Amino acid sequence: MKTLMLLFALLGTARYCSKPKHYNMSSQNANREKLIAAIQPDLQSSDSLQKANAEKFAESITTEFSNYKPDKAVMAELKSRWNDSISVQVIGGNWCSDTRRELPRICKVLDIVGAKAEMFGYYKVNKEKKPVDKDFASLQTVTRVPTVFVFKNGKLLGQIVETPVKSWEKDLGEILK
Repeated sequence: MKTLMLLFALLGTARYCSKPKHYNMSSQNANREKLIAAIQPDLQSSDSLQKANAEKFAESITTEFSNYKPDKAVMAELKSRWNDSISVQVIGGNWCSDTRRELPRICKVLDIVGAKAEMFGYYKVNKEKKPVDKDFASLQTVTRVPTVFVFKNGKLLGQIVETPVKSWEKDLGEILK
């Protein structure tokens, strides 16, 4: 019952956030909310497997986001390096357990450093790693998901593939050095 209520709360939030023109959220959870909005069409899908994967993802967004505890000292350093010229684009799949676990964690890091939601993107691929839509993912070659691309002023600084080597905050800090 608790899971069902959580799902309804997430669906309500996602429905509210699914219209970009009215995208108005607190900066503290903007990237997390954008992620929820990105899976909204899948939550409403008539394809039962697609919908089931999105429901698992919706549940993990709340759980992983809440449970991930970034290192405060590392976060302070990362926050001092962060600016509005940095963007993060992620290619993943709702079906992928690594994406479901890791993407909410990176969203938490991005929210803490103050990354603007418009500087974050989530692009889906199917199980064959082929893009679901013609978007950023269709321009990349991806072998494992999630793949996180970090850009500064449109120039690729680095990637994190599947899982961070140390932690999200440490690996992002290394990329931004």
